Amino acid sequence: MTKIIAFFMAIFTWLGAVFLPGRLTGEGVFGETDEKVQVAFDEGEFVMGEYDLVVAPDGNDSNPGTVEAPLKTLEKAKELLKTLSTDETVTVWFREGTYTISETVKFTSADKSNVLYRSYPEENVVFSGSKVITGWSETVINGVNAFVKDVEINSDEDYFRSLFKGDKSLPRSTYPKEGMFKVADPSESEAVPNAHDPFFFTHHVAFYAHKDNILDFANAGDVEVRVMHFWCDEHLPVHSVDASTGRIETKKPTSMIVRVDDNFVFQNVKETLSLPGEWYLDRTEEKLYYIPEEGDTPENTVLHAGTNDKLFDFNGVKNVSFQGIDFVNTGWDYIGRDGGFWGSLFDIKHPLYENLEYEADHPQAAFEVPAAIYVAGSTGVDFTDCRFENISYTALKFDKGSKDCNVTSCEFKSIGANAIFIHGDFVIPATTQNINVTDCHISHYGRIFSNAIGILLTHAYNCNLTNNEVHDGWYTGISVGWNWGYAEHPTNKINISNNLIYNIGNGWLSDMGGIYTLGVQPETVISGNVIYNVGCDEGAYGYGGWGIYLDEGSSGMLVENNLVYDCSSETFHQHYGRDNIIRNNIFAFGGEGAFIITKHEDHNSLTATNNIFVTDNATMYAFDTERDWFVDDSNLYWDYDRGGKVLSGHTTKLFDRDSLAIVVARGYYNNAIFKDPLFKDAANRDFTLAENSPALEIGFKPFDYNAGTLTKFN
Repeated sequence: MTKIIAFFMAIFTWLGAVFLPGRLTGEGVFGETDEKVQVAFDEGEFVMGEYDLVVAPDGNDSNPGTVEAPLKTLEKAKELLKTLSTDETVTVWFREGTYTISETVKFTSADKSNVLYRSYPEENVVFSGSKVITGWSETVINGVNAFVKDVEINSDEDYFRSLFKGDKSLPRSTYPKEGMFKVADPSESEAVPNAHDPFFFTHHVAFYAHKDNILDFANAGDVEVRVMHFWCDEHLPVHSVDASTGRIETKKPTSMIVRVDDNFVFQNVKETLSLPGEWYLDRTEEKLYYIPEEGDTPENTVLHAGTNDKLFDFNGVKNVSFQGIDFVNTGWDYIGRDGGFWGSLFDIKHPLYENLEYEADHPQAAFEVPAAIYVAGSTGVDFTDCRFENISYTALKFDKGSKDCNVTSCEFKSIGANAIFIHGDFVIPATTQNINVTDCHISHYGRIFSNAIGILLTHAYNCNLTNNEVHDGWYTGISVGWNWGYAEHPTNKINISNNLIYNIGNGWLSDMGGIYTLGVQPETVISGNVIYNVGCDEGAYGYGGWGIYLDEGSSGMLVENNLVYDCSSETFHQHYGRDNIIRNNIFAFGGEGAFIITKHEDHNSLTATNNIFVTDNATMYAFDTERDWFVDDSNLYWDYDRGGKVLSGHTTKLFDRDSLAIVVARGYYNNAIFKDPLFKDAANRDFTLAENSPALEIGFKPFDYNAGTLTKFN
């Protein structure tokens, strides 16, 4: 993948959310609004089936599991279900309250099939991976009033990295408090080039900061240095810091090359603990420090420490569903204790590598981050009307051999990595099939691993990603495919339709798309999506904020009836691919242009017909328009700033641009019109077309859309 250096400064911002099914709104591109009433999940009435069980926080596992004498734990319910001989669907009813999942609950083929785990009607049921922290005392740290609590730490398993207050994830202390530091010297002599691609993937376990950026860290071994470069977010636990030279050595190698002026910050720094809501767990003192927020007292402050990072593991199960359950407050650890993506560096004969405790991990899409709920080799594992919040890893992953699974009307908020990850073996036909994500609200993902995706699908077949709302992530909204080039690809027949995707990137990373694809996928369709506010800024090297981004080898896809606007780069980008069809879309107000293809090959890259392209003093075709890159026919082009004068080329500057006549001479703008499309209010992003719009002359067909969720999430 073609990438350029990225930018970093991610500050944890979590907002609370409560799932409230209610009125739906379906708003059309052309100003039409339909209202209807629908609930995501009809709770119905409680009816106790013959084999059903009831679980309650105040129950007892010696009870029979009736309404009058409920069980206490999910684990006991699973045990009793194994004794049943019936093939009928059995419901396990959970009464209101919080159920602490202190160790991963494993479901296997030995467990009963056809089970529904659900909340009792009108009751709030929470599965939590955290423990309660109370009993604070007052103290002063770094000259600031703070609360302190003794915490027993007998091993690394007792050392937690996530702390929650209500529905908010609290930030660890950082240094610097604003902005970021720059790498002074990447220490290339101590780096190990990767045979795969030494240009991008050299591994560093030491680099030099500017000496005036170094503190005398009291607990350097618990400090994390976080480097953002290219499309990668490196979390590197520190081994040692030399304040006299600025040298930083880490316990984990980088997955990508470090360069002069790469951005980095320190996290989990005791010396900079100062802002309300910040916290620090001191391993040597065995004390937890917390800077109180307004209204906090030692008596009323109840926090939750994420002590369990993996809630459920499904392997070989059939027809197990969850409805109306909240999954919250899990922990995390650094990736790479059990081997890394690039192979072992532990065996390298160099004194520096004797201090490694972790391997290098995959640099893209938070690929190796584990999941709080993991499903592999299973059929019919469904989640309906569930909420995933303050999950520190990936929330939900369907892995190799999973089939016929559904995630419907669920909410994902404040997710550390990917909200949903659909994966499989690189074999044809794909082992992972028929995984559907519909009517889900995904927000504030990538809160810990910033290069994560809202919905990541790598190797899978015949999946629907439809009517979801995805927003406020540091990186791509929906990503489909995992093959760079034209090799036969197991991923195909993916329906990416009617999704609302916005506020992606926010200046933290580069090279991203609202929707991003890879590889040959001749039956994949991208349709009816609304995408806006995607991008980076000058601090992120001004690179790579695209609306729809067909990356390496993306081929045979249909892209139609999408509305894409306000992207920092182009609204549409194809790196390289062949025979894609781009038709009947509105591409508006790309910061650097409307449309770009970045690699010329000896075949037709795509055919673009019946589209509306509008800019505001930006290029229309943002590249050197050589002949035969692609076919265009019957599109409308308009530049609002230039009164309709259309320019192509790298920029609109005099020596960068190509005039209309030059581009026409090169075989483009076939049967085009250059007229104002007569949007109702383009300046305020109302793209309703007038009845006499000239876009109709080129065959553009006005479309209504149902982008976003069917359920209204609050």
